[in-house]
This record gives sequence, structure tokens and C-alpha cells, in this order.
Amino acid sequence: MKTLWAVWSEGYSTNSDRSAAQRMGVYEADSFQEACDIFGKQADMPELYDSVKLTYWGCRLFDNETDARALYG
Repeated sequence: MKTLWAVWSEGYSTNSDRSAAQRMGVYEADSFQEACDIFGKQADMPELYDSVKLTYWGCRLFDNETDARALYG
């Protein structure tokens, strides 16, 4: 049964840049993995999505805002 899944990317901090977590979208899918795969195919730069590690641009993907904000807000 398909469910709506929110896909959140964790925030990040580098020497010169910082970004808080952000919601990447909401997708109808059978699992969070499938929701991430749908996001990855539709992303501006799909080659930066890793379906094994569930990351985009090296940032981990989460199904909720609290976990996504845990490290960098």
C-alpha cells in the first residue's frame, strides 16, 4: 500500500558554507527507500543521489525533520 513519505536532507557545514536541513519533497511510495529513489530520479542533479547510502550531495536523507536537523539544525 502506497504511503506519503516526506524526504528530508540533513544540514551540513563546511569551512565556508552552512545549511540547515531541508525538506526535499513528499512522495507516494511503498517504502522510504522507494520515496528516496523517486526523489533521486527527479533531483536537479540525479547523479549525486546514492541509493545505497540514501544520500544526496553526501547528505543523509531522513523521513522526518527532527532526525534531519539533529546534526546541523
